[in-house]
Amino acid sequence: MQNQAPFGGQNVPEWFIAIGDKSIGPMSASEVYERVMAGELTWISYVWKEGMADWQRLADVPTFQAAVPPPPSAKPKAGPPALPAKQIQPKVWFLYFNESQYGPYAEDEVLGMAGMGKINSETFAWKDGMSDWEKISTLGNFSASFSGSMSAGPASAAAEKRLYSRKPVLAKIMIAEGDKLIIGMARDISIGGMQVLSEFVPSKVGSRLKLNVSPPEPTNSIFQPFVAEGLVVRIHDDRRGFSFRFDELSPSARQIIERILQG
Repeated sequence: MQNQAPFGGQNVPEWFIAIGDKSIGPMSASEVYERVMAGELTWISYVWKEGMADWQRLADVPTFQAAVPPPPSAKPKAGPPALPAKQIQPKVWFLYFNESQYGPYAEDEVLGMAGMGKINSETFAWKDGMSDWEKISTLGNFSASFSGSMSAGPASAAAEKRLYSRKPVLAKIMIAEGDKLIIGMARDISIGGMQVLSEFVPSKVGSRLKLNVSPPEPTNSIFQPFVAEGLVVRIHDDRRGFSFRFDELSPSARQIIERILQG
């Protein structure tokens, strides 16, 4: 039996809805009910209007109780969950796909990206405390979102990750292209290449660059300065950096990168 909302004439926009750590509104009781029926809200979504002492679930507010479907059977009483506004997750997850690193994200944000198909089982994830990047489908936090799924992302990103171990790094980059000399920052590195953040954007994909890479701390015994040459393989969509592939790497530079990856 479909419930008929008893909201005739209640069209004053006075209700605010809690969505994560934000609120939307004001909206009328009729608009709130329409959103519930459309699946945008549920009866346990939190609402508030002027005069209420605190946020309450829709199902507990007298205005909306007449429209709440009755339970199929008696349930044991339980205290309400903490208010959504207090459930702020730390942004600790970094993702690697489409040959670029993104983040940090909260766990719920990553799950949302998985649900919308923005990432797939071949996406790599990392957070502080992990020794290396791992496929997101193998991590207990997210594995259920990818059970039985097939990879739909570009093969090149997954292939590169299988070939080269990549690790987040903080480094100063001096970039030479022709007569230009620009300062940038590295955000991750592998034996195969690195991601570079810079206001300078190479003229095109395929540009040949020479990079001088230095640690933020000159006394770092593991990370010593080195020079590398190679090609720009991707310019980031926000045009604030690029992906760089080494094709001339000296034995000493390779040893330095290997020490960074093992550190």
